[in-house]
Amino acid sequence: MRENLASAVNDAARKITVRGKEAIVPLKFDKSGNPVGPQSKLLFKRLTLDDLRFLQVWREVAWDVGQAQKRTGIDGDRLQRLVKKLACFREEDAKVKALCEIPTADWITAKHVENLYTKGGLEDSEHKSLQELAKIEGAYKNTAQLSITQNIFNLPKMSPESEAKLKAIAEAALDAEEVA
Repeated sequence: MRENLASAVNDAARKITVRGKEAIVPLKFDKSGNPVGPQSKLLFKRLTLDDLRFLQVWREVAWDVGQAQKRTGIDGDRLQRLVKKLACFREEDAKVKALCEIPTADWITAKHVENLYTKGGLEDSEHKSLQELAKIEGAYKNTAQLSITQNIFNLPKMSPESEAKLKAIAEAALDAEEVA
């Protein structure tokens, strides 16, 4: 039962500790919104198992307070205190989701085009946007110059009849050049 509650909050960046009826949950971000790292002070919340149960249900219903209240049966005053206490986890999830979205080439292109149209003239940022757009669209890509040289010593073996025909053609071509 405790492991099930812990798994609702545990992930690769955080492991909670359950001690008796209390859980210590490390936070991912400090109050100013910066990620908590090894060099920063460890921040955590002390939650009861009831708090963890509500948090698990609240996450399952995609942070809908009304649905969570229906499923848990918690009254209005206590519900407001829990929502206030656990709101940092909703904000964490939103921030982590936003940080995990990797901008695609189309998204970057759209941002650069938006920069050009909203700013008007060509300032440094617009110039930079045009450069980035050109890179994305491939304007700076070099066209490959293809030159093939064939080493006649690496040609496949030919039959004597084919060699004789090829030799006759080559001699005829040389004779035609001498006449001209």
